[in-house]
Amino acid sequence: MARITVFAALSAVGSFIHPPSPVQSVAFDSAPGFFVALYFGPLDGFCVLGLGHLATAVVSGFPFGILHLPIAAGLACAGAATGWINRKWNFIPAIATGIAINTALVPLAIPVLGVVGTLDFVPFLFLAAVLNGVLATAAYVGVRGRI
Repeated sequence: MARITVFAALSAVGSFIHPPSPVQSVAFDSAPGFFVALYFGPLDGFCVLGLGHLATAVVSGFPFGILHLPIAAGLACAGAATGWINRKWNFIPAIATGIAINTALVPLAIPVLGVVGTLDFVPFLFLAAVLNGVLATAAYVGVRGRI
């Protein structure tokens, strides 16, 4: 429980760091969750990625309103999938899956951004997911076997 709380807090800190994007809820909130999923496994990844997105939603003023709940659920599933795949195979397909699920959640933005706005948003979301994934993977590779 303490580990999940600490990494969820790191997600909240990351929610203040925004790569360029037209939507302010895109942030470095997923990196701690991806790291936890890789290092500690699917359950921790599920919890931290879900809570991390909710923290970002609060910080950014809920730009998608109630839609942040299914987005958080989708990210929680991305954390679980990342942790599970890492245990079965290795971190490369695991983080690729997490990035893919993160980006695949973009249709949830259609009610707020419209179809064209959502399509314009995809590259920004994908870039943020990749940056979060690369940061988490670099940390994981750097510390695995040491902690």
